[in-house]
Amino acid sequence: MQGYSENLIVHPLAGELVTRSVVDDLLTRAAGVDAVICGPGLGDSESTRAAVRALLNGYDGRAVIDADALSVVPEVDTDATLVCTPHQGELVGMGGPNADDRKQLADGVAEFAADLGHTLLVKGARDIISDGETTRISRTGNPGMTVGGTGDVLAGVVGALLATEPPRAAAAVGAYVTGRAGDLAADAVGESLVATDLLDRLPEAFVTDE
Repeated sequence: MQGYSENLIVHPLAGELVTRSVVDDLLTRAAGVDAVICGPGLGDSESTRAAVRALLNGYDGRAVIDADALSVVPEVDTDATLVCTPHQGELVGMGGPNADDRKQLADGVAEFAADLGHTLLVKGARDIISDGETTRISRTGNPGMTVGGTGDVLAGVVGALLATEPPRAAAAVGAYVTGRAGDLAADAVGESLVATDLLDRLPEAFVTDE
C-alpha cells in the first residue's frame, strides 16, 4: 500500500489480520485524531469482529463505521459518536428495516437510528440519512456509482466532515457531495465510472451552487 501512492500515509500493524492484539495500538492512534473510519477492506473473520467490538468498547471519539464493521455496531455499548454507512443489504444484516417503498424505508431507518443511538446513512438510489430525530434524503448520484470503491469514497468524505461537523450534518453533506461528484464525473466520462473519478470531482462538488 505504501508504494501505491505517495499520497497515502500508512501505519503498519503486527500480523496479517486486525485482531484484539492490535486494539490497544489502534486506540492510542485514535486518541490522537479527530475522526476514525472503520470497516472498508477490514474482513469479517470472527477475530476481526472481536477486535472491532473491543475497539468500539474502548473508544469515545467520532467514527464512521462502514462495510465489514457494520454488523458489530448493534452488539456493542459504546461511548463513541458513530455515523454508520450501510447499503440496504448491510442494513438488514444489522437488524434494520427492509422495504421497497422509500417512505416506509425512511421511516424504518429513522426508527432504527433512534434504537441504535447513532446516525445512519443508508446508501441507495436515494440515500437516506437519519439520526432518529431528523431524516434527510439525498437525491444526487447515478447508477454508475454502484461500482466498487465509491462507498469507500463516501466513507472518507463523511469521515473528513465528521472531524468538524455534527454527525447528521456530516452524513447529509457527505452523501450530497459524493453523489454530486459522481454526477459530475458521469457528465465527463459517462456512467462507466471508477471510484477515483469521484475523487477528481470532489473539489468542484463542494463548491457547486446547485
